[in-house]
Amino acid sequence: MSAQAIIINHDLWRKGAGGAPAGLSGMSDASAYAGLDLNLAQFMASTFTGSSFSATSFRQAGWTACHFSNCSFELCDLEGIAISGCTFTHCTFARSQFRGSRMSGTRFSQCTWSDLNFDSAQWSSVDVLDCNGTGIDATDLQGERVDFTGSNFNDMSLTNARIN
Repeated sequence: MSAQAIIINHDLWRKGAGGAPAGLSGMSDASAYAGLDLNLAQFMASTFTGSSFSATSFRQAGWTACHFSNCSFELCDLEGIAISGCTFTHCTFARSQFRGSRMSGTRFSQCTWSDLNFDSAQWSSVDVLDCNGTGIDATDLQGERVDFTGSNFNDMSLTNARIN
C-alpha cells in the first residue's frame, strides 16, 4: 500500500469512516494533503520530498528517523507531537503550532519558519541551522543542546524559556 493510501486511511479512521491507524515505516511520499486528521499517526524512517500539508492536524503523532525535504506545513496543528531523529531540509512551516511538542536529535536546515508557537515545548539536541523566519512565540520552552548557527529570526518572543 502506498504512503498516500496509508495516510488517507488514517484520516478516514480518525473521522470514523473506516480506514485504519497509520503506521508508516520506510515509505516515501511526494503528495499534497489538506484538512486531514492525522492525530496519533506514527511515521518511522520515511522520506517526504515535496510533500505539502495544509490545515492538517498531527496532535500526539510521532515521527522517528524521518527525512523531510522541500516540504511545506501551513496551518497545521502539531500539539504534543514527538519528533525524534528527523531532518528537515528546505522546508517551510507557516501559521502552525507546536504546543507541548517534544523534539530530540532533530535538525532543521535552511528552513523558513513564520508565525509558529512552541509554548511548553521540550527540545533536546535540536539544530536550527541557516534558517530564517518571523513571528516565533514560545512560553516555557525548555531546550538543551540547541544550536541556532546561521539562523535569523525577526519578531521572536521567548517568555520564561530556558535554552542551553
